[in-house]
Amino acid sequence: MKKIRIIVFADPVCTWCWGSSPIVRALEYRYGEHIEIEYRMAVMIDDIATYNNRRLQIGGEDIELSNRNILAHWLEASATHGMPVERHNFHLFNREFRSTAPHCKAYIAATHCCPVNSNGDKEHRMAKHYLRRIQEATAAEAMHTADPEVLIDLSAVCGFNPQDIREAMESQEVNRELRLQHEIAQNYGIESTPSYVLRCDDREAVINGFCSYSTIENYITDISCGDITPMTVGKEKKEFLTANCDNVSRFIEHYKSVYPVEIATTFGMKRHSGHSALNIESFELLPDIINELRKNNRIAITPFANSFRIYSLNKEKSNTRSKEREFAGIF
Repeated sequence: MKKIRIIVFADPVCTWCWGSSPIVRALEYRYGEHIEIEYRMAVMIDDIATYNNRRLQIGGEDIELSNRNILAHWLEASATHGMPVERHNFHLFNREFRSTAPHCKAYIAATHCCPVNSNGDKEHRMAKHYLRRIQEATAAEAMHTADPEVLIDLSAVCGFNPQDIREAMESQEVNRELRLQHEIAQNYGIESTPSYVLRCDDREAVINGFCSYSTIENYITDISCGDITPMTVGKEKKEFLTANCDNVSRFIEHYKSVYPVEIATTFGMKRHSGHSALNIESFELLPDIINELRKNNRIAITPFANSFRIYSLNKEKSNTRSKEREFAGIF
């Protein structure tokens, strides 16, 4: 079977990597087994005290000024990409913890600690869940994830043994792999995160920087010579990409918790002109679908940072109330 392999170069602290989550989920959901997504880490800030982004006035010895300017940038970006950002108690860096390298090491450590599947390969689903949890905790909960101890604690929520993650993060093997992934990014000429490398058979394409879902879909069509397209029919032999209650409910059940922009991106819902991407009302068809699902007790909604989190109440899919609380961001 022909497949597209997409390598995403990312830093868990990059707001545009967080903002690309709807695109990645839409690709996974729409292309299914025809697509394989992998992450490579590219450290964005080695040391905030020596970092220098003059345009955004981020970097330098005044770390609190950098924190304020990072928050201002993230809030502005979130209105565009639609993923939530928490403004209260935001303090990403301090004198002791000044780098995004621990976030990158944590993800690589998770890939080393993942269980092995029946083919003898590492099953990276848990690591991807952990990456999203780091992003969400950083951006939408304002947790101080620059502290490695916070990253280690977060790993337990995703099913890892925290001590295994700690030992892996401190290992020479993970340090070497982080350096290698940085070198690979440089060899591809990666200048910003997220960036993408698409491979199909012997063809390859590079997308440097944040882009729209439609841009990546066009690259997939081109690089696969039109052989790989979104799957419109699911395992139940029913059309599953039309924006209706059943299909949106199925999408929410699949990911357990989602944000409005993730539904809109996956089902091609247009955003109303001039509206922020953070709200349910911003997208055509979405308010009516969400209202119907809520009325039938299939979903619940909680305000979350500057957006809303939507999660499934399907008891056949959500095993326990504790899991529902986890997906609702309650610990």
